[in-house]
Amino acid sequence: MLRTSHLLRRTLAAALLMLLGACGAQDPELPWREVQLNEARMLAYFPCEPEVARTPVDFGMGDGPVMVSMMGCDAIDSTYAISHWLLDDAERADDALAFWQAAVLTKLKAVDGKNFKSGAPFVPAGAMPLSRSIQATVEGEGAAGWTMTTHGVWFARKEGDKARIIHAVIYAPKPYHDLARQFFDRLVLLDE
Repeated sequence: MLRTSHLLRRTLAAALLMLLGACGAQDPELPWREVQLNEARMLAYFPCEPEVARTPVDFGMGDGPVMVSMMGCDAIDSTYAISHWLLDDAERADDALAFWQAAVLTKLKAVDGKNFKSGAPFVPAGAMPLSRSIQATVEGEGAAGWTMTTHGVWFARKEGDKARIIHAVIYAPKPYHDLARQFFDRLVLLDE
């Protein structure tokens, strides 16, 4: 009886350690669902039911505010969002991406993952091949003193002589490189 009890305790202890190790090592499993962004003519997969909003934003390009459409939701401890706007001159798309990146990335430090390097190109099928079409993971301190990780991608698609400027992002308390890869790799630009 003593031997069985000792073996049972060891087995339970080993199982508990494996469970605790797995909880800390893996990203959470999420219920991904397909969502169509009609205005941007793209498909995305969100891990939650997204809400839609529009707001004027001035990116400092000298054109004044532009109307930015946003879709996003919260899942577990993170926010998932896609924002986009239409630039009147497709020739300025690379500059528009640079201004948006400057608004997001300033004063933050890169937090790269094994297969996710900040500054690496991110050009989904159908996107314009621009030098500022990139991915990034950065970390910074919020106003209340807490740390926030931002996974983001920026790219553009041509729409006639205009360009749709697109930014997908995850705001999280720590790096979730695998979840970011799942979110970003499922962005699909639909044919016109």
